[in-house]
Amino acid sequence: MSGSALLAEAAAYTRIDWAVIDMEGAAMTKADALHQAQALAGTGVAPIVRVPRLDRHDIEFALDLGVAGVMVPKVDRAEDAARAARFSHYPPQGGRGVNPIRASAYYSASDRYFESANREVLCVVQIESREGVRNAGEIARTDGVDLLFIGTGDLAMDLGQPGRPGGPAFDQARQAVLAACAAAGKPAGIFAPSTGLARQYAKEGFRFIAVGNEVKFFVQSAALAVTMLRKQ
Repeated sequence: MSGSALLAEAAAYTRIDWAVIDMEGAAMTKADALHQAQALAGTGVAPIVRVPRLDRHDIEFALDLGVAGVMVPKVDRAEDAARAARFSHYPPQGGRGVNPIRASAYYSASDRYFESANREVLCVVQIESREGVRNAGEIARTDGVDLLFIGTGDLAMDLGQPGRPGGPAFDQARQAVLAACAAAGKPAGIFAPSTGLARQYAKEGFRFIAVGNEVKFFVQSAALAVTMLRKQ
């Protein structure tokens, strides 16, 4: 969220598997995204760029950074998912443009990248509305879409319960997306506001789980330190 390459690099020492470079929710520039991708290179952490919107240029720019994949927000219909998949893959599977400067190791490995990109780059689409949940089956069956990821905050808001990603309606929606992914043979992902929920979601069958962000972790740690210092 901060756009900081320093914090991205530091995060790689926490034994996480992947990290989101969030160009949708954060005030970061393209250069910020590049520097975070560079900071994570060779660390074993897979960088995923959440693009600002379902837009060809945004998706192509993100993938040309050489990241492991893109996360596309607010995908409500199968047609949206198909567009995201098309923009994420080179022909003949898709229509991604050709400009992988960093992704091709600055032209030193272009052939290898072109041969492997369609197979290795992830196209993750976010389910964040009741409409998206209703269409989850068709979205999951869309060729080129690798994974459905529930944006819990927006989904809770659309369900009429802002800030409360839980309860019967949310549980039903979550299970519907999980079932749609299972039927399509694809993994399901979700944002977990807490480690407790992350463990619960993992037990339910989610395999691509995000927990918090570095700004929230900083605030929580700083608040705890201040509380302990002021404790009588």
